[in-house]
Amino acid sequence: MNAALSRLVLAGTLVPAVVQAQSINLTRTTLRLFEQPSGSVLGTEKRVYTSYFNTLRTRYIGVEATLEYGAAASTFKLGIGCQMTRPDGKVSDGIWKIGVTIAAGSTRGADANYLFAAGNEGWQTGVYKVTCSASRPLAETTFQMSPGPSLLGDTEFRLKDVRFFPTGAEVTPLAQRNYQDRFSGSEATRIGIELSFVYPGLSKSGQVPIDCYYLGSTGYVLGTLSFVYNLEPPATSGSGALGLGWDQPGRWSKRDYLAICQIHGRPISVDRFTVW
Repeated sequence: MNAALSRLVLAGTLVPAVVQAQSINLTRTTLRLFEQPSGSVLGTEKRVYTSYFNTLRTRYIGVEATLEYGAAASTFKLGIGCQMTRPDGKVSDGIWKIGVTIAAGSTRGADANYLFAAGNEGWQTGVYKVTCSASRPLAETTFQMSPGPSLLGDTEFRLKDVRFFPTGAEVTPLAQRNYQDRFSGSEATRIGIELSFVYPGLSKSGQVPIDCYYLGSTGYVLGTLSFVYNLEPPATSGSGALGLGWDQPGRWSKRDYLAICQIHGRPISVDRFTVW
């Protein structure tokens, strides 16, 4: 990298109408991608970094930027903007910017934000490019979108989405569900999980046995419930749901939980919710 490009310059507003130029001698920028559900940006301990995403299940893609540089002379915030180029060539700006704090005397800074969503058109199958800059180009990376393999060997049957909702002894009707991934420990009784599937080209009826259980961060398994998903042509999509928990509130421990669902003992989804 030549000297002109390695020196990153930006302007930071200190007080109204007063602008001071800040600079760092940038030596390296690393971008990492992760799947981001709705809500606050996942902490580093919860991110699963990857370059492969599912066209049906991915809601948002987060970008983490790590900068390495010579010792900074002062403290300031560096705003990094990113763009995504789809397989068809369409370019989209990131939903938010990444704000990396450059601390005086530091030589490394990192931060992340969720930047890209499927939009009304949905995700395209193929390779995407992500480029990030802060007054000058910083780095770029690529990722691949794929619908993934069928969950059944002889039928095109794929998981589209997994969502959580508060429920009671009877599963809340579809039209009345309030989807969320954070629940109050003092209010929650049963927490429902809804699995949505797509199966285009279905030509015959069938049944799919599905087992789900919730796993606490301490390794405690909160029961296992099963249901049978019925495939009935000419339908090409649908959903099934169940709930786990107690009749009375106050029984949930405040922690993160994993919801694991499987077909014939093979995991098909691992998702997370929080009780606070």
